[in-house]
Amino acid sequence: MTNSMSETHTAARDQRVLAAVIIGGFAATLAIGLFSFTIPLSSLDEKVTGAWLGSAFAGFYLAKLLTAPVAGLFSDKVGPRPLLIGAAAFGSVVPLIYFVDQSLPVLYTIQFCLGLVSGLMKPLGQAVLGASMPRETLARCFAFHTLAFNVALVAGPLLGGLLYFNGSMMPVIAGLCVFMILSMLATAFLLPFGLHTKTTQATPARQESAERRYAPHLFLALTGRTLGIGLAAAFYPIMLAQSLANQGFMLGLLFALPSFVTCLALPIIGPRLRRGNGPFTVAAGMIVSGCGLLGIGAATTHWDFAAYGSIMGLGAALSAPTAMALASDFSRRQGAVFGMAHAAAGTGFLIGPIIGGLLIQNNYAVGTALQFGGIVGVSAAIPLLLNGPIERLGLTRSWTVATAMSCAVLATAFGMAFLPAEPTLSPPSRDEHVYRYKDVAMGTVVRLTLETADKNTADEAARKALAAMRESQNDYDFRQIRSSIARINRSAGEYWVKPTAEAYDLIERALLYSEVSDGAFDPTIGALTTSPLYYAMSDALADSKRHLVDYRLVELDTADRRVRLKKKGMALDLGGIAKGAIIDEAVELLRSQGIRAGIVEAGGDFRCFGDRSWKVGIRHPRQRGTYATLSIREQAVCGSGDYQQYVDMNDESGTQRRHHIMNPFSMRSANRSIGVTVIADSAEKADALATMLFILGPEEGRPLMRKFFPRSAAMWFGRDRTVTATTNFPLPDAPAGRR
Repeated sequence: MTNSMSETHTAARDQRVLAAVIIGGFAATLAIGLFSFTIPLSSLDEKVTGAWLGSAFAGFYLAKLLTAPVAGLFSDKVGPRPLLIGAAAFGSVVPLIYFVDQSLPVLYTIQFCLGLVSGLMKPLGQAVLGASMPRETLARCFAFHTLAFNVALVAGPLLGGLLYFNGSMMPVIAGLCVFMILSMLATAFLLPFGLHTKTTQATPARQESAERRYAPHLFLALTGRTLGIGLAAAFYPIMLAQSLANQGFMLGLLFALPSFVTCLALPIIGPRLRRGNGPFTVAAGMIVSGCGLLGIGAATTHWDFAAYGSIMGLGAALSAPTAMALASDFSRRQGAVFGMAHAAAGTGFLIGPIIGGLLIQNNYAVGTALQFGGIVGVSAAIPLLLNGPIERLGLTRSWTVATAMSCAVLATAFGMAFLPAEPTLSPPSRDEHVYRYKDVAMGTVVRLTLETADKNTADEAARKALAAMRESQNDYDFRQIRSSIARINRSAGEYWVKPTAEAYDLIERALLYSEVSDGAFDPTIGALTTSPLYYAMSDALADSKRHLVDYRLVELDTADRRVRLKKKGMALDLGGIAKGAIIDEAVELLRSQGIRAGIVEAGGDFRCFGDRSWKVGIRHPRQRGTYATLSIREQAVCGSGDYQQYVDMNDESGTQRRHHIMNPFSMRSANRSIGVTVIADSAEKADALATMLFILGPEEGRPLMRKFFPRSAAMWFGRDRTVTATTNFPLPDAPAGRR
């Protein structure tokens, strides 16, 4: 009788523990999920760059990485109950600061704090199960835990999409607080007092054997897999929004589909999970998930996203509960072991959004970044998959090290493929007192070639010029959250904004080019181009922004030098003129520093100055190497082409190249030429004309040049590869001549 009562009491206690972990974890995960889903959408509405968004998610995962191992160790000493209740209370209070300051930095701060909460609650919940549940049912308990977690991941984005229906974060913040309070109450009322996360159920020999055999491989696989998950969490909503032109509920449904499939598969797979074949099951599931992420990176339709998302979800159902059960064998100190497991996972979560942000910043390809995450996830799971055969060969440690190095090499090679291409620049004819410098600014490679008698003078001038170029970029670039242009864009349809004096003057000059070209050059095209991968978005979404593109809707207050965009949703993009303006500013600074001659070059655009001639090369838009070489003195050479940022897409008419230079009249990629080169007396003028003339084509461009810019020269590469130029373009040795 006594044994029966004891068993009943133990069973009831186990049920309370399981209910506390499941309900408390579910509510907290739902809260964090609905908030995290809306962060990319809010950032997209605010015209924030991929690198900023990637850094914000990286901060969330950094908080988890820092918290998990410390919380696990502390839980083994004092117990998990006060830590879990305190984390939920903290998560319910911190979001309230948004009601005081409704800005993106505050949202990112809240996200970081939620990373601290998540880094404490999830590993401690798993540690509680590992320490309290019977070993024979542990895999099934973890399957139930994973099911609840994925139900929350499904419900979170769906609820987030509904709460964000009007573009306001206020309902989202309220929902976050409510569910965090529910998590705190469930933990406080259900989790027994005196609970600890240390257990004596496993034998030391078994622990040592499991740790020696599986721990390095499992932690490596976790890091690789979560790198892809971190990438997807940060950028998958943007890819869906840009590819499908759907918002709200449908977008949230597709984003949550992998977790939904996991929920459907777990009741079938969970009861059949066996601890003996754990390493193989975990690795196989992670490889399946990685392959699903690879497919998502290439997806273009609803059905593509649904199919590959389902594959990801199936892989998670296979791997997640078995991975937790396998980890529980590593040590009696369940808090410490799950803290370390989450630290390994947190490493992937941390670096994934950063790498993704950099890839997207360089080539604007969200899909490519997701595919990169899939490749790393598959590669990192291979050692665990082959653990048994390799162990029998006595190569366990060396295999792990070799595979880790291979993954690093693969990641490096994949990332290097998207670095900016090397521009064409011929060196000056003599090297005496000529100094060359190379750095990165404006998202591209910048080269300075300076002629002066003193190297120290050249060094100091180059340093100041590069610093000034970065400062100007930070002010003119809509991607920089505190720039003049970003501030104007965020206030569109509402407030006047006073930009810096330099930014105001540049906007004023840009609008003059708009008037001259009757809108062919239009900086308000930013309503379209400030979206990631805008040139590959659906035609319907592009057309929906047409009413926001009109330079005449830009208001200038000349007395107070303020700017306002008349309609909400409008945005400025000075990409067609800013690089040239920054080059000119650098030239003037170099002159003031005593540099008598030189070239400032950025991404293939040049400004030559001083009393000497320089040789520069013109790139052919469809061939490698230099098309022609020009001798330039006190002039600038800038180009535009469809070969810099583009995707080739198939439709009923065949393969079409969509590129980054948009025609404001059609809201499509300009198609009257494939490349334009302009020579002018300033880089700003050459840059603006290159954009304008690429859109207009030679038939409309040459009369405009004769009327308004007779001292400048231009050359077009046509779609049929013919070359057309103004009569004053210095191209005596061109292979195709001039029309």
